[in-house]
Amino acid sequence: MEKYIVIAIGGSIGAVSRYIVSTLSAKYFGTDFPYGTLIVNIIGSFILSFFMVLSIEKLALNPLWRLFFATGFLGAFTTLSSITYETLAIAQDGDYIKALINIFANFFISLLFAYIGFILAKTLL
Repeated sequence: MEKYIVIAIGGSIGAVSRYIVSTLSAKYFGTDFPYGTLIVNIIGSFILSFFMVLSIEKLALNPLWRLFFATGFLGAFTTLSSITYETLAIAQDGDYIKALINIFANFFISLLFAYIGFILAKTLL
């Protein structure tokens, strides 16, 4: 039961954080492109890789902290379901180029930042 509570607490914080990032990105960058989702996926990919490398190879963390942060917080902070829905909505509006840009930007930039987080964590070890 303790694991579920830890994940739920992390998830609630991650969900609220995601909402804040999405709201701020809409305010500052507009709503013509799903910048909020792109931002949380880039940040989340970097942080997850960085955190997992450090927590597995360097830090002696209680496994509950990993569940709290990786599964709970980052699981709610980043999301593939938003990407798929937003891409479908863009495509249904007839903007297929923007839909493809959304797919590739979310995947490849997030992958790049996951790699950077991985390398940075390895370098710090």
